[in-house]
Amino acid sequence: MTSPEEVLQTVREALIAGDLDTAEASLKDASKRWKKEPEFAARYAGILVKQGKHAQALKVYRKVMKQAPERLDACKGAAECAIQLGKAKQAEKLYSRATGLGMSLDEATLGISRSLVLRSQHHTAWEKAISQFKASGNKSKELHALLKEISPQTGNSVPVLDQFDSEILDVELEGVRRVAPDPRLSSHSFSAGSIEAMAGVDRTTLVSSGEQIGDELLAAVAGERGHTSLGIDLSALSQPSEVSPQDSTDVVEDELDLSEASQTEESNNGESNVVTDDDPFDDWPEFDI
Repeated sequence: MTSPEEVLQTVREALIAGDLDTAEASLKDASKRWKKEPEFAARYAGILVKQGKHAQALKVYRKVMKQAPERLDACKGAAECAIQLGKAKQAEKLYSRATGLGMSLDEATLGISRSLVLRSQHHTAWEKAISQFKASGNKSKELHALLKEISPQTGNSVPVLDQFDSEILDVELEGVRRVAPDPRLSSHSFSAGSIEAMAGVDRTTLVSSGEQIGDELLAAVAGERGHTSLGIDLSALSQPSEVSPQDSTDVVEDELDLSEASQTEESNNGESNVVTDDDPFDDWPEFDI
């Protein structure tokens, strides 16, 4: 009998290869075999969305919501499918429910406003979108795009987008460390109720190879400058310390002072009570009286 881990491995390999049909068949069979585990059904609905089968995906998402009401991904997926199918009222209810499950206000307002646009309620959609856009500091690009889209129908001018804090979002950071996305994370979910969450596995643990960082990372690379692989300049460590003549003289004088002080201390400690016979006036001239 195939285990859940083997099913997930098969689906992962199929997604990497771009074989959506195999991934769909595997998850569909797994969702029927393990009916009490909503993770397979949620992933099955996600594959249906990628295939453009939004009606079928909506049904699967709603089944997951009944079985696991706390899953935000299922509620969000159902709402997006409802938007694609033109079911505006149902989408508005689903986005309102997703707000209570932790969806951001910007994303929820965007979904509700789009459901209002589908019902040709452009002015109401504008009021909701502009209110949340200003509340978030004029930084939501998605709400700003929606306002630009419906501004001709409402006759209102679109406020300026504050791009000072959101400019970094335009930079694609996916290829900084790797050329392609990590396949180990492409098919994993870490939301509440997922297999990874129940197992106590997070993204960092999943991609960790378990290899400890060795001292070779700090070893100097070949060259005369002494740079390490981390870019740290260690050339100063290989150079002998240089002492100037003046500094060496000071060191010698300090040593002499210390030796004299120690001798004085020894003489004071060992011979301070010894009485000498030397006459202190021997060198004085003699005078006849």
